[in-house]
Amino acid sequence: MSDSRLLYLNENARKFAGFEKRDSRFVILGLPMDITSSYRPGSRFAPSYIREATQYIEFFSLRSNVDMGEIGFYDAGDVIMHPSSVEENIKRISEVVSYYQSQGRITVSIGGEHTVTAGIMKGVVKEKRSGICVLSFDAHLDLRDDYMGYKYDHACVMRRVSEMGVKIIEVANRAVSREEIEYANKEGIPFITSKEVKLLGYREVAKKVSKSLEECSAIYISYDMDGIDPSFAPGVATPEPEGIDPTTVMDIMSLVVDDRVVGYDVVEVSPPFDPSGITSVLGSKLILETAAAIVKASKK
Repeated sequence: MSDSRLLYLNENARKFAGFEKRDSRFVILGLPMDITSSYRPGSRFAPSYIREATQYIEFFSLRSNVDMGEIGFYDAGDVIMHPSSVEENIKRISEVVSYYQSQGRITVSIGGEHTVTAGIMKGVVKEKRSGICVLSFDAHLDLRDDYMGYKYDHACVMRRVSEMGVKIIEVANRAVSREEIEYANKEGIPFITSKEVKLLGYREVAKKVSKSLEECSAIYISYDMDGIDPSFAPGVATPEPEGIDPTTVMDIMSLVVDDRVVGYDVVEVSPPFDPSGITSVLGSKLILETAAAIVKASKK
């Protein structure tokens, strides 16, 4: 670890199962931060659980006709987290992400609470500068200015990202505050509710998202697992009824992904509330299918 930005990295964390290639474009980063969770804590355990789940699922994508077993991932380990300082963890995450983004790698981050995305985007912005867009699948808008006195909080993460000059598009929302609606309208942040997704269908939603992403030079995708209905993803930190199903999420993603994608994350899985392990398995599937879609898009 010659670069000082990697001093925060624990390379001895549990690894993403199989097919590991050190020179892969896809770099796995575990981000086990769980400080501001306001309902069901435990997301700090998710990186190891999601990694373990990858041992039991196939790496060939029928959706993309890509074998991620042949492509491989490089698991760099976990970012070492401060036990109580969110701001320090944001700094650590951004340093490590910046290192791999500077190499042109695609960072695949496993949270952890959604607040980690603010640190990831700081690292992305540092390297990509401008023209960056975030596509967020989430039950919540996460556009509060603060929550319970915290500026860096899972309920504020997209507000902080927006303040970085990053364009945001949100999908599957259904739990919002008046403050967030007003901020979204003021800043021109488009969001598509879960009800609208069901009425429009995944193709029309993908068209709307793609239109919003037309002027972006770099795209980042954030999967807050509570965007998916709790009947499919019960083990999340803040479950919300009336979500969308996993197939719809992956179908939208498949139509939107192209060679501008620089990274993505899976956040808010809470293993203590996921006794069957199905939410961790779904997180693993999202990681694999998104990587496969990126590989497919890069071949066009």
